[in-house]
Amino acid sequence: MTRFQRFDQVIAYTGMDIEIKQSGKWQGQAKRSKRGSGLIRRMLYMAAMRCIWLPDSVFGVYYHRLRARGACKKTALMAVMRKMLGAAHLLRTRKDYDPTKVAAGPTPS
Repeated sequence: MTRFQRFDQVIAYTGMDIEIKQSGKWQGQAKRSKRGSGLIRRMLYMAAMRCIWLPDSVFGVYYHRLRARGACKKTALMAVMRKMLGAAHLLRTRKDYDPTKVAAGPTPS
Protein backbone atom coordinates (compact mmCIF):
# COMPACT_ATOMS: atom_id res chain seq x y z
CA MET A 1 0.00 0.00 0.00
CA THR A 2 2.91 2.35 0.55
CA ARG A 3 3.77 2.53 -3.14
CA PHE A 4 0.48 4.23 -4.08
CA GLN A 5 -0.16 7.90 -3.47
CA ARG A 6 -3.76 8.07 -4.70
CA PHE A 7 -6.76 5.76 -4.55
CA ASP A 8 -7.14 5.64 -8.34
CA GLN A 9 -3.66 4.09 -8.53
CA VAL A 10 -4.80 1.33 -6.18
CA ILE A 11 -7.89 0.75 -8.31
CA ALA A 12 -5.77 0.49 -11.46
CA TYR A 13 -3.30 -1.87 -9.79
CA THR A 14 -6.08 -4.26 -8.84
CA GLY A 15 -7.58 -4.11 -12.34
CA MET A 16 -10.93 -2.74 -11.23
CA ASP A 17 -10.77 0.43 -13.27
CA ILE A 18 -13.22 0.97 -16.10
CA GLU A 19 -12.00 0.71 -19.69
CA ILE A 20 -13.89 1.71 -22.84
CA LYS A 21 -12.59 0.26 -26.07
CA GLN A 22 -13.25 2.55 -29.02
CA SER A 23 -12.04 3.18 -32.51
CA GLY A 24 -13.20 6.02 -34.72
CA LYS A 25 -17.00 6.18 -34.59
CA TRP A 26 -17.30 2.79 -32.93
CA GLN A 27 -17.56 2.80 -29.17
CA GLY A 28 -17.68 -0.44 -27.20
CA GLN A 29 -18.99 -1.26 -23.78
CA ALA A 30 -17.43 -0.06 -20.57
CA LYS A 31 -15.82 -3.02 -18.81
CA ARG A 32 -13.28 -3.75 -16.10
CA SER A 33 -9.76 -3.59 -17.42
CA LYS A 34 -8.56 -6.73 -15.54
CA ARG A 35 -4.98 -5.57 -16.05
CA GLY A 36 -3.99 -5.75 -12.42
CA SER A 37 -3.50 -8.44 -9.83
CA GLY A 38 -5.98 -11.28 -10.19
CA LEU A 39 -5.07 -12.56 -6.74
CA ILE A 40 -6.20 -9.33 -5.09
CA ARG A 41 -9.43 -9.37 -7.11
CA ARG A 42 -10.15 -12.94 -6.00
CA MET A 43 -9.51 -12.07 -2.37
CA LEU A 44 -11.75 -9.01 -2.58
CA TYR A 45 -14.44 -11.07 -4.31
CA MET A 46 -14.48 -13.69 -1.55
CA ALA A 47 -14.49 -11.04 1.17
CA ALA A 48 -17.29 -9.12 -0.55
CA MET A 49 -19.39 -12.26 -1.01
CA ARG A 50 -19.13 -12.99 2.69
CA CYS A 51 -19.75 -9.40 3.81
CA ILE A 52 -22.91 -8.85 1.78
CA TRP A 53 -24.70 -11.56 3.75
CA LEU A 54 -23.48 -10.71 7.24
CA PRO A 55 -26.32 -9.17 9.26
CA ASP A 56 -24.26 -6.30 10.74
CA SER A 57 -22.20 -5.43 7.66
CA VAL A 58 -22.34 -1.93 6.24
CA PHE A 59 -21.09 -3.41 2.96
CA GLY A 60 -24.19 -5.62 2.92
CA VAL A 61 -26.41 -2.57 3.42
CA TYR A 62 -24.62 -0.86 0.55
CA TYR A 63 -24.98 -3.92 -1.71
CA HIS A 64 -28.71 -4.33 -1.03
CA ARG A 65 -29.33 -0.61 -1.52
CA LEU A 66 -27.65 -0.79 -4.94
CA ARG A 67 -29.72 -3.86 -5.85
CA ALA A 68 -32.90 -2.05 -4.80
CA ARG A 69 -31.96 0.82 -7.10
CA GLY A 70 -31.80 -1.60 -10.02
CA ALA A 71 -28.10 -2.47 -10.28
CA CYS A 72 -27.37 -6.01 -11.44
CA LYS A 73 -25.69 -8.39 -9.01
CA LYS A 74 -22.24 -8.20 -10.61
CA THR A 75 -22.26 -4.41 -10.74
CA ALA A 76 -23.33 -4.14 -7.11
CA LEU A 77 -20.70 -6.67 -6.05
CA MET A 78 -18.02 -4.78 -7.97
CA ALA A 79 -19.05 -1.58 -6.17
CA VAL A 80 -18.74 -3.36 -2.81
CA MET A 81 -15.27 -4.62 -3.79
CA ARG A 82 -14.19 -1.08 -4.63
CA LYS A 83 -15.57 0.20 -1.31
CA MET A 84 -13.64 -2.52 0.52
CA LEU A 85 -10.50 -1.52 -1.33
CA GLY A 86 -11.11 2.08 -0.32
CA ALA A 87 -11.38 1.02 3.31
CA ALA A 88 -8.08 -0.85 2.96
CA HIS A 89 -6.48 2.23 1.40
CA LEU A 90 -7.16 4.07 4.66
CA LEU A 91 -4.14 2.20 6.02
CA ARG A 92 -1.97 4.26 3.69
CA THR A 93 -3.58 7.59 4.48
CA ARG A 94 -3.76 6.78 8.22
CA LYS A 95 -7.33 8.06 8.47
CA ASP A 96 -9.96 6.57 10.75
CA TYR A 97 -12.52 4.16 9.30
CA ASP A 98 -16.02 5.61 9.31
CA PRO A 99 -18.70 3.02 8.43
CA THR A 100 -21.26 5.74 7.72
CA LYS A 101 -19.21 6.71 4.65
CA VAL A 102 -19.65 3.22 3.21
CA ALA A 103 -23.41 3.14 3.45
CA ALA A 104 -24.99 6.45 4.34
CA GLY A 105 -28.27 6.07 6.12
CA PRO A 106 -29.46 3.76 8.86
CA THR A 107 -27.06 0.98 9.79
CA PRO A 108 -28.41 -2.51 10.41
CA SER A 109 -29.25 -3.37 13.99
